[in-house]
Amino acid sequence: MKRQKTLFLLLVITIISSMFLVYGCNKKNKSVVAEIGTEKILMYEFENQFLRSIGNNTDSAKNTTMEQRKDFLDLMIKLKLKVLDATEKGYLDSPDIKNDIENYKKNYISAFLIDKKVVDPQIKELYEKKKYEVRASHILVNLPQTATPEDSVKAYEKANKVIERLKNGEDFGLVAGEMSDDPSAKTNGGDLYYFTGGMTVPEFEEGVYKLSVGDFTKKPIRTMFGLHIVKLTDKKKRNDGIKASHILIQTQKDSLGNVIDSVASYNKIQEIYAKLKAGEDFSKLAVEFSQDPGSAPKGGDLGFFDRRRMVQPFDSTAFTLKVGEFSPPVRTPYGWHIIKVTEIKPYADFDKSKDQLKNDFKRSPIYKTEYDKYVAKCLNDVNLKLDKDGMALLYTRVDSTKNIGSIMFDSLFNQSERNTKLAAYDGGVVTLNDVMTYLQNSKEQYTFPANPQTFKMIVDEIAKSPVLSAVALKEKIDKDEDYLDLMKEYVSGLLREKIDLEQISSKIKISDEDIQKYYDSHLSQYTYKDGTEDKYRPLEEAKSEITNILRQEKFVETEKAYVETLKQKYPVKINTEELVKAFKD
Repeated sequence: MKRQKTLFLLLVITIISSMFLVYGCNKKNKSVVAEIGTEKILMYEFENQFLRSIGNNTDSAKNTTMEQRKDFLDLMIKLKLKVLDATEKGYLDSPDIKNDIENYKKNYISAFLIDKKVVDPQIKELYEKKKYEVRASHILVNLPQTATPEDSVKAYEKANKVIERLKNGEDFGLVAGEMSDDPSAKTNGGDLYYFTGGMTVPEFEEGVYKLSVGDFTKKPIRTMFGLHIVKLTDKKKRNDGIKASHILIQTQKDSLGNVIDSVASYNKIQEIYAKLKAGEDFSKLAVEFSQDPGSAPKGGDLGFFDRRRMVQPFDSTAFTLKVGEFSPPVRTPYGWHIIKVTEIKPYADFDKSKDQLKNDFKRSPIYKTEYDKYVAKCLNDVNLKLDKDGMALLYTRVDSTKNIGSIMFDSLFNQSERNTKLAAYDGGVVTLNDVMTYLQNSKEQYTFPANPQTFKMIVDEIAKSPVLSAVALKEKIDKDEDYLDLMKEYVSGLLREKIDLEQISSKIKISDEDIQKYYDSHLSQYTYKDGTEDKYRPLEEAKSEITNILRQEKFVETEKAYVETLKQKYPVKINTEELVKAFKD
């Protein structure tokens, strides 16, 4: 049961995290969709939860039937009824629920703060950048972040020589092939192909987006990878992906992968291309001739895909086609393709893009930079400082030549020493015991050297959670309407789980007679062939499986009766007229 509860909490946390995206982008329509006793389900609550259930697809939501909406509303009503009953039974005061809520508040309020202070301000700028895709080439000069001053001087001298050659009119691709420390430059002239906002490190992205097509950077761009001289070769408006079909004729190869008959495959694709130009149906030809087993039965349909999902020759051609247009034969490592674009998804407006933008931003290198910057500011604002005496004790006992994971802290410090203060900040301290507890629960730093830099990083990590929670309270995040909605959903989930456990699951009894009866009436399900003879799995072997089936069936029956009882206690009223209006805005 403990494992089940842990899995449930992980599920709820995942759902709540995604809910913030939905709450953040929808205006709050507070018209009443349903009333359950004294409780109400408001339009924005219904819309947000329904959207989550179908992958946040607004267009799909608008096309749903009233029956689909009523079915989903019934699920929400069922949850509301359970929450009302759980509240009346005093479950909110139970120690396990109170503890779960407090732990969640500690963890989630800081995550909500980061969304408000780090993510939200950045995604509008990211949206503007992602309107365009850029193609760039670069010349890389290696310069590790740990480079000596002498190595740095040499690297900048080399970068400046590259820039001078480019200023003198030399071809960028040729200079890249000769001078770049990126090995691929020898074959592609430094070409990085198309990309868009959020896909590269911040410094590089900023430098590229400031250029005009044909220009190159007159000063090297410093990133974690070294120094870059960048040329912008193309910039154009982008879409949110295309839907395409293809016909593939594979290049014939021997068992070693060597091409044995390229002429035959070329002639075949040309024959198909001629049929298409003569007006024959693309889908039918794909079914008949395409050698892609995944797409051929579907008329060659590959579904939607974004830029860079396909190999470059395929990608380059596909993204130049208009809807309904098909390409001449295109060669890739897989063979010859004819590509047809069937739909282009336009770049969505900001409100519709907001969910995806947040996800994209949190996966981008820029997020980590901005997150670290904000956390550092918060720690600085509370005057986090290391305690010299406490850190001195730590350094004198720990072997700095070893990795953190190989140090036996328990044997190095007695019980009283573990209370030694290692750092202090406004409102709290970090002790040696905090560090030891942190290292027991987190193995991320086990391979790091046991030096002052590592311990400073660990102290920062320990202080971060309480400091961000305190900042969140100072910023009144706990009074934020979106935050309160999310907490309400989380608490409702906990109460629903407890009701399911104590009022439904605990009352289900499965007897041996029930199991025998099910087995006898479903004996055909437990039949298997032994040669030509029919045999049956023994009851004992199927007992666990049957018990689970019966438990699920009885749960549904018991829950239905329980909910009907609650409806007598808390009258339900559905406002159908309002439900019709869902997803209109």
